[in-house]
Amino acid sequence: MYRVLLVDDELEIRSGLKLKIDWSSHQFMIAGEAQDGREALALLEKDPYDLILTDIRMPIMSGLELLKQCAENYPRTKVIVLSGHDDFHYVKAAMQCGARDYLLKPVVRSELSNILGKLREELDLEKQVVSEKQAMQHQLQKSYSMQREQHLLEWISNDDDDRALTLRSEVERLGLGEWLNDNARLQFISVEFRIPEGRLGDQPEGNGLFRLAFQLVCRETAQDPVWDDSVFAFYHRSYPHMMHFLVSSASEREGEIRKDSLCTQIQSHIQRYLKVETVIGVGTPFHGSGSIRNGFLTALLAWSQSQSGVKSQIVSPDPSHDAIAELFPEVEKRLSIALENGDLGSFASTIEAVVQTGNYPVQGVASFIVRVMLLLDQTASKHRLDIPETQHWLFPDPMWQHRSAASALSHLTGIAAQVIEGIKKSRVSGGVEAVEAIRRYIEVSFMNELSLTMLADRFHINPTYLSELFKKQTGTTFSDYLTQVRIGRAADLLGDPNMRLSDIAELVGFANASYLSSVFKKQYGVSPNEYRNHPGSPPT
Repeated sequence: MYRVLLVDDELEIRSGLKLKIDWSSHQFMIAGEAQDGREALALLEKDPYDLILTDIRMPIMSGLELLKQCAENYPRTKVIVLSGHDDFHYVKAAMQCGARDYLLKPVVRSELSNILGKLREELDLEKQVVSEKQAMQHQLQKSYSMQREQHLLEWISNDDDDRALTLRSEVERLGLGEWLNDNARLQFISVEFRIPEGRLGDQPEGNGLFRLAFQLVCRETAQDPVWDDSVFAFYHRSYPHMMHFLVSSASEREGEIRKDSLCTQIQSHIQRYLKVETVIGVGTPFHGSGSIRNGFLTALLAWSQSQSGVKSQIVSPDPSHDAIAELFPEVEKRLSIALENGDLGSFASTIEAVVQTGNYPVQGVASFIVRVMLLLDQTASKHRLDIPETQHWLFPDPMWQHRSAASALSHLTGIAAQVIEGIKKSRVSGGVEAVEAIRRYIEVSFMNELSLTMLADRFHINPTYLSELFKKQTGTTFSDYLTQVRIGRAADLLGDPNMRLSDIAELVGFANASYLSSVFKKQYGVSPNEYRNHPGSPPT
């Protein structure tokens, strides 16, 4: 129902208008009455109205003055003026002030019905336009958030210095400049839910709907205004039962207070809304984007030291148990190269050099095992390999049982052998899965700077071979496919008349609006503006 405000200094006129027609049959309701313009403005300040029927000549504040105030402060409100036969010069002034239409007194039922019918159509259309605009803005905000989340995941998984330069160029565009600068104090927090027995009845533990609810509560917790945009929540698909938080602070003291408050609020919200327990791993604070990968790893390592069982816990890393931390980045590179090259001997000798010659404590060896298991898990996921053993790090207790160097070496090389064999088979299979993985990556990362060489490096495929393989599998070249994805998204965004072409170009990954226009017209035969003005004729 659309809300109507009747404004007339004569009670009989207002009463007559209310009884003149069945307002509800026209989707209108009389929501307020006033005897002059000043009373009407007071009502407008309290509640919104879609339509005002007002007399022109009234004491204290006339209908003309009310019109001027509405045009300035309530432009979306429609106004119909009521006038006597000798007030036509006032009607003309009222129309110039923004009145939608006028009715002569005494009001004729059919004329009032006709005007209401027209106004309802206008209001319905405006409501639809507003709804579509809000939906588009919501989608854009969601897309923007996804881009930021994807960018952060890129930093976490990146082990290539050249790729880091590309990622750094995207920081400002995504509003992450204050987060990923070398002066910011950052800290990761990883949160796992653990479900008490019987909590979900017959439903499988950690089912999809429950995970979505868990993710939603975590994201809403991070968006609490109390954090002042200093907390960012994200999901990593390799860890389905977990959510992760990146916390920014200006000082050590502020960081500690914020971290403690956030952990308390997370556990409180999850318990209140989902009735499950949470295990929180608190990472080691760090500075700068170059330490993101290791910072994320320290949160997972802290979590991995949690006690088993359905019991809420907050676990912080103990530096004395992780003497290998500073050594690991270089070791990780050597292990990763060995896996990709299928060199199990090099993989084993690298691990042996660490665990047998370092004289590390038992806890240090266990921590190293978890780090290597994470690397094996990430490598298997990258190549879309189904190797259950790489997921063993998700169960903390077994990982801490390898207290000797020989036990650790045997355990890790055994799993590495499976990963290497899986990589070899996937490469021999013709690369179908690799191309599908690259296509999925393009679908979610099209707005970033992408190149065939970068993707070849990311998915560990020779660039020339990938170019041939991609065209064979998709029927088009990599660059043409990327352009099609970007142009398709641009066409969607052109549905919002309020979005500038330069903004659309930036959102979909084009250097500028001019280049977008050129590619768009070449692809579809019409310019972006022509397409926007004729939405009924979508590009083919």
